[in-house]
Amino acid sequence: MNETRTRIQSAFTRRTMLRLGGGLALAAGASLSAPALIGVRAQALKPVTLTFQWFASGAYAGYFLAKDRGFYAERGLDVTFKHVMGNALALQQIVAGNSDFIHADYIQMLQLHSSEPTAHLRAVGVIAEKLALSLFYLKDKGINEPKDLEGRTIVDSPGSTAPFIFKLFADANDIDASKVNWTNAAGAAKVAVMLNGQADAVAIYLNSRPSILSKLQPGQDIGWFTFGDRGANIYGDGMITSDKYLQENRETAEAFVQASARGFEVAFEDLEAGVAPVVAAAPELNKDIAVKELEIAREVAIGPAQKEHGIGYIEPAKMKASYDAVVELLGAKIERPVEDLFANLV
Repeated sequence: MNETRTRIQSAFTRRTMLRLGGGLALAAGASLSAPALIGVRAQALKPVTLTFQWFASGAYAGYFLAKDRGFYAERGLDVTFKHVMGNALALQQIVAGNSDFIHADYIQMLQLHSSEPTAHLRAVGVIAEKLALSLFYLKDKGINEPKDLEGRTIVDSPGSTAPFIFKLFADANDIDASKVNWTNAAGAAKVAVMLNGQADAVAIYLNSRPSILSKLQPGQDIGWFTFGDRGANIYGDGMITSDKYLQENRETAEAFVQASARGFEVAFEDLEAGVAPVVAAAPELNKDIAVKELEIAREVAIGPAQKEHGIGYIEPAKMKASYDAVVELLGAKIERPVEDLFANLV
């Protein structure tokens, strides 16, 4: 892990030096001196809005740290955070022009382009390089291997991409998907449905594991299958913007993505300090759980491409695999080529 962090930090520092130019080269964890930062803030900062697809958590800590440490301000940005409940609502925010960026699921973004060809969105910085969508289950249900899910019921929230992606997982693990039943519950209630025995498993992201563990009753224990570890080699979630915004605000978009990536890199170096800004912004968060959520975010954020190019880098072949998976699973064509659906801004 130390070697990985060193490679990422080296790549990030080189990019930062090149892009900042003019003699202002910052190490990944450093911030501007007080006089310099005051000078930046004295200028008019450009307002930018980022909408998250869920409540505040340790998984979003990099963004909150980037704001708290002045990484956005150093790039001339005044970033405001918003939260909605679910990827569909986050995507609606950006399609409607109510947010400049969102943090949301790339598969659902691609799915939207299949059903709504005029959506015109772009992935601009992947945070979950490994698909962290998982199936959690109580161990006393007799589920030991993925194939044991046949004849079982999985609960998820309405509009989720999990039932579609499950087909990839099923094919890779010799599961007859037709023998698996799905039921719906509100996003905030679906874990309870599983824990109460009303469903055998729940589809939810891996960073929910610390929260689920905290809800277990005495004698209960959970297991899980993470799709990205079980044959679904496609992207999870990350930063998304609109074509229109990117075309009209390219420098702003680059500044936002690079400052956000820097926030995650610094947060990953020191998990305790990394979650401090998000916990301060959302006091209802349990700090210990937030640290564990950030640790999981670090686990899924860094693959071979990120080791070489830095956090946030979108590897074209893996984006194409994600695109192809959506086309195959939905049986519907995406009018735009994959090259028009992402841009590397790190």
